[in-house]
Amino acid sequence: MKTTRMLCVLGWAIVASASHAGIIHDDFEQYQSGQLPSGQWHDVFDRVVNHPPSQPSINVISTVDAHGNATQAVQTVREGGTNGFYASIEDSNIHNLSMDVRVDAMPSANTGWPVGVGYLGYSEGDVNANPQAILYAWTGRVWNFFIAMGEGRPAVDLRLSGPRFQIGTWYTLSVEVNTETGEFQARVYDAATGELTNSTNHIYNNWDPEVDRFNTITMFDGDNPGAAAHGQSTIDNVHYTPTPSSLAMVPVMLSVAIRRRR
Repeated sequence: MKTTRMLCVLGWAIVASASHAGIIHDDFEQYQSGQLPSGQWHDVFDRVVNHPPSQPSINVISTVDAHGNATQAVQTVREGGTNGFYASIEDSNIHNLSMDVRVDAMPSANTGWPVGVGYLGYSEGDVNANPQAILYAWTGRVWNFFIAMGEGRPAVDLRLSGPRFQIGTWYTLSVEVNTETGEFQARVYDAATGELTNSTNHIYNNWDPEVDRFNTITMFDGDNPGAAAHGQSTIDNVHYTPTPSSLAMVPVMLSVAIRRRR
């Protein structure tokens, strides 16, 4: 017959300092329709030059998720200019950000993007300025990844490999950056199945780990105010996890169940 015994083996785990509170998870279920998400979230209008003084650019809505279940999510207003939200983050060696995104409407061709997700190194001025690393939807229903550190260094605009996206379909957008090496990964998954649909990797030339840092995660659009049509998108299930220098690899004992035959 078969019996089971436990075997303790040496493994490794990542342990953070107790004071680190940089992880962000939000499914927006705690808000009512029509509210603005609060807490760590701020309207991107706070960082847009010449924005309307009191007009919110996002609202919580009741909708359905990728599996057809009722959910609360955040939707941008269908107006020109820049709409979206942001949250401040701490400096980190590795940033991991993902969120579910549904493009509800496209702007006029070549007049803007309906959604962009990623990182900013914001200091002052307009939110759509360098440095930034943004995975965004573009004309022709394609995904692009834009990286720009500024200081005279050229920007990179990469087309992700894979099929065109569908309007009204949920996708999970994921952006990872290593601020020590300048390595970037951008991924798009079908939110319903988890299947990887689009991807790109890039190592940014002339990366300076001392100054090329990010302090903001964001989702925003970029509509030309004079265009005939504007874009709109809905966002849900934001997950952000940093790996700061305070993290350390420590050994742990893992109990493993092993079956043996007699």
